[in-house]
Amino acid sequence: MPITDVRALLFPQRCPVCYASMGDSLGWACGNCWESLPAAGRGIWSDEPRLKSGALAVFHYGETARRIVHTMKFGGRPDVAERLGQEMARRFSEWFELTNYSAVVPVPLHPARVRERGFDQSLLMAQALAARLGLPMRTDLIVRMRHRPPQSRLSDEARRRNLREAYQPASRKTQPPPDGIALVIDDVIHTGATALGTLDALREAGVRQTFFLAACG
Repeated sequence: MPITDVRALLFPQRCPVCYASMGDSLGWACGNCWESLPAAGRGIWSDEPRLKSGALAVFHYGETARRIVHTMKFGGRPDVAERLGQEMARRFSEWFELTNYSAVVPVPLHPARVRERGFDQSLLMAQALAARLGLPMRTDLIVRMRHRPPQSRLSDEARRRNLREAYQPASRKTQPPPDGIALVIDDVIHTGATALGTLDALREAGVRQTFFLAACG
């Protein structure tokens, strides 16, 4: 038996949420914990008229989801982003098929944050979701212009101020804006400031129909 197999038997990796054996589960927590994540309700972001019918969160941002997201963003775990994208697609695959989505657009992370973190979580989530749903990716439409403190450390009003004019249309597009609805992907929606900023920038970039989908909210 290979040494790596012996170590796996003697020191099985445990789920940090329920302490069950992880096996080959992708994304920090075990498969059962991913399966048991509750669906999100309507948060304070849904008070924004433009987001009431134009945005949705997949998972409730409770304790387990919060630990998953924080581990992904601050613990250097790009595999969690991949799993989030897969789970978003799996839970809403039938719903997606009923709507004319034409492209997946990740909310862009500032280049400085990508260098600091080592990856762009929204990009990885969007790639996994797009691959599962068979939709093209568009990363050439908008850019993040301002490097600000992480949103998770700010008050609600500070979050709104933090993201004013943070997103802008890209100076160059590799192809025309997509027809149909652009599905915009992010990890968390709270006040809706990020959603409004990205949707405004996409409209300026020529995208006429958008829907904002967050992993957690």
